[in-house]
Amino acid sequence: MKNYKKAFTIIEVMISILIISSCLIVGFQLYSMALVSKVKIVEQTNLEKNIFYFSEKLFTLIKKGGTLDYEEYFNRKIIGTEIESGHFSKNTGFGNFGYEGVVGTSNFGKGFYYCLSGDGEDNKLKPTGCWEKLNIDSNIVKEGKKDRNYFGSPQRYGQYSFQFIDYNSNHDDDSGDENGDGKIIRDDDDEHKGAGPEVFDAGSDVKELYLLSGDKKKRTLIRWKYFQDEFITDSSKKCSDNPDDKQYCRGTIEFLELEGKDWGLDHNSAVNDDFQNDGVVDTWIISKEFTGGEEIIAGGEQDGGKYRKELFSDDINISDFKISAYPNIDNTKTWNVDLKEQKSYLVSPYVTISMQLKPSWKLKAKIQGNIKDVNFNSTINLTDIFSN
Repeated sequence: MKNYKKAFTIIEVMISILIISSCLIVGFQLYSMALVSKVKIVEQTNLEKNIFYFSEKLFTLIKKGGTLDYEEYFNRKIIGTEIESGHFSKNTGFGNFGYEGVVGTSNFGKGFYYCLSGDGEDNKLKPTGCWEKLNIDSNIVKEGKKDRNYFGSPQRYGQYSFQFIDYNSNHDDDSGDENGDGKIIRDDDDEHKGAGPEVFDAGSDVKELYLLSGDKKKRTLIRWKYFQDEFITDSSKKCSDNPDDKQYCRGTIEFLELEGKDWGLDHNSAVNDDFQNDGVVDTWIISKEFTGGEEIIAGGEQDGGKYRKELFSDDINISDFKISAYPNIDNTKTWNVDLKEQKSYLVSPYVTISMQLKPSWKLKAKIQGNIKDVNFNSTINLTDIFSN
């Protein structure tokens, strides 16, 4: 009887190869999935670390910035509040320009204008200020022109404080010249009213944060800005205000610091005028840390809006940003109240910040799938203790 050696048939060999191949493929897929998951976890962790790091830098910047800069908020209110790419579209000139001045040029415009009641009880100056009427553009009566409407015009830094002073508080017919010297200032009818126009609604989204240091010589401006994500390679994917196109945008926080100088209303330290070296800051230049040492007039012809710095790294997309400001005084309770009594109404000013942060397309290109959004909310008390 013959002995036959057993062997695999071709079909059995093919089945074996198929089984082994399937196991290898499944194993490789599981390994790839594990690797992708690991990369995703690592990138998620790195993103969260970066978010917390740069968020802390933002909070430190705010804490060191000082308190709310009402002068710039007043300037913003008058110049316009149209929004573009997450921030205000019109340049205020940062307080370096007056009426008929042209922001972005060396034409800085006129000086200050002054508030004064008209003749009679019905023409008394109201707490809303005088930027629409009841104003005069010189402290010399014969040179002044009354009742300009300054809406849309840049405001000199310090103009907001003049909205609180009535130079004809007894509302008679002398145009504010109580002592007959031809000027409206330093008369018995000059009165600080203790209240002026509201520059924003408390608790509302003010869009941009303006801060002033305790010594009044440094300003910090913070805003959100979004634009085309530079890491998108598909030219058909365009960032726009359309909700469906917001995914192609990258948002960031920009900031700018200004230094105050007493150079006069012409902002020229080499040319004397009546306002130069009077102890009052009237000129704002961009901090030399931003310009590389140059003295650039903020909002002037050399500015061009190119000196703001991005605070967050380019792998982070701030997809939403809201900042609400709460002032330190309630004007509705302080109208015609003695300045000493106003202290009883003072509260600590603060801001609330709400941010939604996502990975930018730079980070999306490294991973497969989505990374969780990070929502950040915080309240920051404002003080000028750390800003001097």
